[in-house]
Amino acid sequence: MQQPRWQHTEEIRPAPHHWALLPGAGFADSFRIRLTPQLAGLDTTELTAKMMAEQPAWVSGLMQLRDRLVAPLGLKRAADNRTPTGFPLIMAQAGRVVMGLDDNHLDFRLCVEKSAASPDAQRSDDDELGWLTVTTVVRTKRMLGQVYLAAIMPFHRLIARTLLQGLVAPAPRSH
Repeated sequence: MQQPRWQHTEEIRPAPHHWALLPGAGFADSFRIRLTPQLAGLDTTELTAKMMAEQPAWVSGLMQLRDRLVAPLGLKRAADNRTPTGFPLIMAQAGRVVMGLDDNHLDFRLCVEKSAASPDAQRSDDDELGWLTVTTVVRTKRMLGQVYLAAIMPFHRLIARTLLQGLVAPAPRSH
């Protein structure tokens, strides 16, 4: 059975304003999902908090494993930096939330944006509720950052898609 069109998470090209969040960045990706009628009424801060709060248990487990593995390397622990929206807040505007963290191996920005319509496709009735886009931008600082980024990439992509998908089709949480 095929998912309804509004449930499909798609990867898109990061916009120039995303790259500008972290000058000198070497990596960026963007994923988006159509907003449901229930989600369209929420502001971006509410959507971000909901997305992070409703993450599956396996995502939390991966973050805990990450913390244990990187501790001997002197990297910041995700658990020490988490906030109600997920990571330290850098900027919050009406349609855009930017979070991020600077560490000795890399810097990253996580941008959550709500937009009215798809900028790269013909407008349809499905576009009326808008889109939610999650963009990650990363600037590595040294070889450790490059190795770390390569190691987490498969997990990052899966987590980004899962968090967006969870907003429109929440999965049962395991305890």
